[in-house]
Amino acid sequence: MPALAQVVRLPPADSALLPAPAVAEANPSGIGPELSPPWQLWENQSVAYQPGAAARVLEEPGGRQLPSQLIPPGRDLSGDQRHTSAEPQEQLEMPLDVRPGMFQQLVFEGTWLARTSGSKSMGQYDLELKSVLAVPCPTPDSPLLIVPGFAVHYFDGPQHLPIPPRVYDAYCQFRWLHRFGPQLGVDLSLVPGVYSDFQQSYSEAFRWTGYAAAAWTVRAEWQLVAGVGYFNRLDVKLLPIGGLIWKPSPDDRWELLFPKPAIMRRVAYRRASDGTIDREDWLYLCGEFGGGTWAIDTGATEPDLLDIKDYRLIAGWQRKVLGGIDSRVEVGYVFGRRIEFRNIDPGFTCSDTVLLRAGVTY
Repeated sequence: MPALAQVVRLPPADSALLPAPAVAEANPSGIGPELSPPWQLWENQSVAYQPGAAARVLEEPGGRQLPSQLIPPGRDLSGDQRHTSAEPQEQLEMPLDVRPGMFQQLVFEGTWLARTSGSKSMGQYDLELKSVLAVPCPTPDSPLLIVPGFAVHYFDGPQHLPIPPRVYDAYCQFRWLHRFGPQLGVDLSLVPGVYSDFQQSYSEAFRWTGYAAAAWTVRAEWQLVAGVGYFNRLDVKLLPIGGLIWKPSPDDRWELLFPKPAIMRRVAYRRASDGTIDREDWLYLCGEFGGGTWAIDTGATEPDLLDIKDYRLIAGWQRKVLGGIDSRVEVGYVFGRRIEFRNIDPGFTCSDTVLLRAGVTY
């Protein structure tokens, strides 16, 4: 889901009940068009960014905000001059919702993979619910995001394989972002979780995933990203993270990143009576590395590990509403589908299929 990256201002610990500040917050992640207060209003403030899917490391295009904290202080996206006014400017980020206190977001999404005809077909339906919490830890300027979530995956076939009717994800992501200077920043994520059919007590149902990445701002519109993702799957343990993010205009964003490329284009927006942009519509094309690994009961002497892997090409539409509910709809083509078990050989190749996905964010 290429959700527009949310920037959250964390209040001091003793001000959780204060109303949200009226000034527009900076959103240096740059997925949407830009609108910002002066940098001096933003400096020394605690900011947090919406993470991507916690159980599926780096699988959400909109969740890859690796360089989001890296716009240098004292610079806007049009040059090196410091702002002297809070007047909104078209080339800066759209103001986003600010929630005082710990709770920031609630996200729900559903994904459907159609079961086609033939002996190699498999259908799948996924539901996921997660919340985004933010705390000024270890310091207000380097916030910690805590993202607990739960997902259920329903499988339809193949009938001759010992695949359970459903498996579950129960996880909690801990994500920390820190900027070391005007150009260099890091994004660290650690996700402990239980991935299982809950029908056995296999120790490998509990797994860790995560990633570590650094981003370097070459220019305001160019950012280099490098790091590594720990997927901890049956046959994929580590994958490199790397590439280039290019923002040629407020309406365009190119994430030329491995393993998750994405191209996004703003097609419409609306201004409120005060001149700020309060709604945006985006179209995008992106890739995904899908699937997962779960501990399951196959009826054998000991539990097994089920691993499903696929590749996805997705086109989508995203609406971001300031102070409201964000929504998105996606359609995609799923190919390279492979089912494998740790104790059963050989694996099984599934036929290609189509994908539909919808989600809302509060």
